[in-house]
Amino acid sequence: MNKKILCASLIVSALLGSSFDANAFYVGASVGDSKTKVGGPNKVNMDGKAAFSVYSGMEIPLPLIPIRAEIEYLHLKSDKDGADMTTAGVGANAYVGLPLLPIIKPYIGMGFGYMQQEFKYSGEKTKSDWTVVPQYMLGLDVSLPLIPIAGGVEYRYIDTKFKGFELNSTEFEAKSKIHAFLVKARVKF
Repeated sequence: MNKKILCASLIVSALLGSSFDANAFYVGASVGDSKTKVGGPNKVNMDGKAAFSVYSGMEIPLPLIPIRAEIEYLHLKSDKDGADMTTAGVGANAYVGLPLLPIIKPYIGMGFGYMQQEFKYSGEKTKSDWTVVPQYMLGLDVSLPLIPIAGGVEYRYIDTKFKGFELNSTEFEAKSKIHAFLVKARVKF
């Protein structure tokens, strides 16, 4: 089902992006590290592991404030003492840039993801219910004029509660605080 949602999101973004100016539509990817703090009866700080995303979006051409909207597939992973926690899903994000410099642009963002967590421990695996989760971003873009490639770094924070896990016939929920650090690159069309 995730592949269908991702494909539909890319098509919608392409159609919307085609109605804007040149270089308004973009596709990109990011890689990095994510750490998860899991609350509940046993609080665990999980170590960072791989994080990645693929996304498409468009820049909305406003003269002073750069704004972007995008659709994204996000995959975050953390582990601790043989336990693995994976958070994955699709999301819609919006970013507002601060026009301080023409090349380096700090930004803030917010989005909503439709995500699921998977927990593995001692050979057992359980998945949460799908949940809508908010996510908050703070980053720095580097974009050169007349070059259709942009990059940057981003910090992302996700604070949510996933329900529906079941291990040893016991159902539980996980309150997760996820911190992700990503290096991003995108190509403008």
